[in-house]
Amino acid sequence: MSSQAPLAPLGQPIAKRYRLINASFEAHPQLDAIYDSLEDALNDAAAWLASQASAAQAAIGVDMCTRSGEWRTVRPPKPLTA
Repeated sequence: MSSQAPLAPLGQPIAKRYRLINASFEAHPQLDAIYDSLEDALNDAAAWLASQASAAQAAIGVDMCTRSGEWRTVRPPKPLTA
């Protein structure tokens, strides 16, 4: 999966895209997907965490794709209650 989202022409609205990140601020290896909303991303993370036994994996954050295609952290990795 590409780490960059398609760019919108300048002046055009761009759909927000989100991805989950791990404690190292990298794309989460088990939850490597692009989400249309912050809520969808966090719901997927909570569902995944509910099936995991390891509290070490509970630190999950969220990045949002910028207009230039770069990822910017909007929620730093921290424990997420399932």
